[in-house]
Amino acid sequence: MKSSDSAAFGPTSEQNLVLPARFSTLQKGLGYKFATQAMAELQIYINITSRYRVFDKTGKLPYSIAFGLCRRSSNDENPRSLRLTAKNSILDVPYALSHGLLSLRENEKEIDTGHLRSSDGNEPYLTLPSPVGRTGNWRNNLSIYYCHTPADSDLGRLFKPGKKYHIQHKSGGDLGGEHDYVDNLGQPSKPSKKEKLISSKAHCGARFTTVESLPWPPEIQTKMQMHKAEDNSPVLEITVINHGNEPITVQTRYTQRFLTPNGPLQQDEEVPSLDPRPRIIDPKAPAPGSTIQVIDMATVQVARETRKPGPCGGAANPQDRRPKLETLTTLHPGQPLVRHVDVSSMLSKLPDGKYALRMEPRGMWWCKGDIEDFAAAGEDRVPHDLFETTIPPLILEFNDVVEVPVENGRAKW
Repeated sequence: MKSSDSAAFGPTSEQNLVLPARFSTLQKGLGYKFATQAMAELQIYINITSRYRVFDKTGKLPYSIAFGLCRRSSNDENPRSLRLTAKNSILDVPYALSHGLLSLRENEKEIDTGHLRSSDGNEPYLTLPSPVGRTGNWRNNLSIYYCHTPADSDLGRLFKPGKKYHIQHKSGGDLGGEHDYVDNLGQPSKPSKKEKLISSKAHCGARFTTVESLPWPPEIQTKMQMHKAEDNSPVLEITVINHGNEPITVQTRYTQRFLTPNGPLQQDEEVPSLDPRPRIIDPKAPAPGSTIQVIDMATVQVARETRKPGPCGGAANPQDRRPKLETLTTLHPGQPLVRHVDVSSMLSKLPDGKYALRMEPRGMWWCKGDIEDFAAAGEDRVPHDLFETTIPPLILEFNDVVEVPVENGRAKW
C-alpha cells in the first residue's frame, strides 16, 4: 500500500484505531448476534394438553396444564439424563405466557398476559431420559409434568365462565429456563457447550371451557363381606348406601361419559370413561372378574388380575348417547342397595393358600332422579334434560379387603 493510501485510510495499528461510539455499539451487537446464532439448539418434542376439558371456577375440580416432553432429536447423543428447571421455563405456565413462550386465546382471540408472574408450588424439575440406547416406542418415554392452576390465582382469575380457551406453544419456540445433565449417580453437570432447548413441533395445545361450578354426586357408603350360599359356594355381599337427600340414578354398564383426567397424547384413564365393563352392582351381569383383584396373601402378589376392557370400547350409539334405562340403577337416600355376587370361578384352580379380594375403583355416570319416573315418561333412555357429560363421576370404591382360604382348588368357606 502506498503512503498516500495509508494516509487516506488512517492508522493501521489496532492500538491507534479509534472508532466512533456508534460503530463500537454496532460491533457489540453483531458479536452478540453471531454468538447467539452459534449457540447449539437441541430440539425437544413437547405436547401440551388440558388435564380436564373444563376449568371449574370454584376450584373443587383441580385443574392443571399437562406437558409431555421427550428427547427425540437425531443429534442428541448425550447418554446422560437432561434436567429442565421448571421455574421461568415453558413448564411455568404464568411465566411462559407473560414472556411469549406460550400464548393464550379466548374464543380464538389472543389476550394480554403480560402481567402474569412466575408460579409456585409445582415440582421444581422435569427429567428427560437420554434417547441413547432407547428401545420401544418413544411415546412410552414421555416425561410428564403438571402445572397446577388454582382458581384464585392470577391466571385462574383470567378465565371467564362460558368462554373457551386455548393455550399453545410455537414450533421451534424457546423452552426457556435452565437445564443441566445428570449422570447415573445423580451428579449434575452443565452442558459441555452452550445450547438452547427448542420445541420440535407445535401441537394442538390445551383447550378447555370455563364453568361457574360443576354438579357433584352425593357421598356413598360401601361395604363388602363374604357369605356362604346354600351349595357352600362363596358369595360376596356388596352394600351401597346413598347418603344424599335425594335419589340418584347410576349407569352400571356400557360406555360411560363423564369428566376424566387426560395426559399428553392419550387419555389418562385413572377413571376410564369409555370402560364398558359392568360395575359390580349391575343387577344382570356384575362380572366380578372385571372389578376384583385376587391377591396371594403369602407373597402379597396379584394372583389374578382384573380383565381389561375390549378394544372396541363397548356398545355405543352415535345417534343418541343417552344411557338406556336397562343399564341404570337407582340409589335411594338411606336405603341400602345389596347385591350378592358369586366369586367361586375367580378362586377355582388356585394353589392352596389364603387369598384376598380387593375391589378396583370404578367411575359411574349419574344423574338426579328415579329410574321409575324416567320410565313413566315413556322413553327407554335418560331424559334429555338430565343427560349431562360435563360432570365428575360417582366413584364406586371399597376399602374392605375380604380374605378367603383355598384348598384343593376351591374356596373353603
